[in-house]
Amino acid sequence: MNGKELVTKIFGDKLDQFFSDLSKPNKENAVPRGRVANVFLVMLAEGELVIRHEGGEDVTLATLDGDKYPMILHEKLVSAWRREMLEILRSDYDQHKEEINKVRGKNDEWHCSLRPTSATAKEEERMGGLCRECPNCMIFGYAVGREEDFNLKSRIEGDVYLATLPERKSVVVRTFNAVDEVTHTTFIESEGTRTGALFRLSLIRVGTPFVGKIAMKDLSYAEFALALYALATTSRVGGIKSDFGKVKVMIPAVAFCDHEVSSGYEMFQLVKGVEDVKEIVRKVNEHVKKFKECKVFTSDDFAPKIIELVSQNKHDIIKEAWENGLNFKKGIQEFIKVSK
Repeated sequence: MNGKELVTKIFGDKLDQFFSDLSKPNKENAVPRGRVANVFLVMLAEGELVIRHEGGEDVTLATLDGDKYPMILHEKLVSAWRREMLEILRSDYDQHKEEINKVRGKNDEWHCSLRPTSATAKEEERMGGLCRECPNCMIFGYAVGREEDFNLKSRIEGDVYLATLPERKSVVVRTFNAVDEVTHTTFIESEGTRTGALFRLSLIRVGTPFVGKIAMKDLSYAEFALALYALATTSRVGGIKSDFGKVKVMIPAVAFCDHEVSSGYEMFQLVKGVEDVKEIVRKVNEHVKKFKECKVFTSDDFAPKIIELVSQNKHDIIKEAWENGLNFKKGIQEFIKVSK
């Protein structure tokens, strides 16, 4: 099953106008052409979460209507989402190495990771870094490399994912101890003094719902299917993932349009104070149906169907996404040459 057949099975047909044809290089695909899939999310904390960004606070908060609400910035979700997609791509590559290398037009071992590339003039000392050729790089973008002429902007855009419950109902403070490996106590010898090893974390409570929206722009059918699959299977978000971070990602609605509609903040205003996930989904779906200029699809949750169908056709979708991504890159290179 190819990407178009799979997406049609989930959302119906007559959606070609909202997807890029990346079956071959085309310089016209180098610029945005108003093909937007607005994907509405509900994220449920199935474990306690450590959600923090730069600064000393353990929970990132937004002050709204005189109250504070936990929030997850888009970059935090994308970090987990990209790593999930890379795991999926690596697993498929290990099983179909020869076939993917043929698509790449290369015989060397493919590597891609979010680890920064070492700053060195010696090629052999470069460690890790983005490959700038796989579906992950083509969908989420990358910064210019030594052999590149351009930065590639992400075709997936988001804003903020807000908890529906205020801090007083959605955050718990817990005390932990760090046991010293030498003394097997909670005191650690430091410069002749004994220092207590207790520390506290502010955690998102289990069962806290978050809402938000993502705009996926100018993707091919296969790229869209792969991106949704990686999003739906993202199972941990935030810090200290070995102990915290378990989430369930739900996709109750998708609105295909020639422009972006709604926002995470707008979704929050609809469901502020609501804890019941079914009621949140109902309110989100009711709201999305009002976008008459879009082709709207709603459900209790599209994620299980996405996971089921992509799992059954995973290699076909991934191979097509590889081909599409490389054709997208070639189209940009052709566009740049013509522009010059």
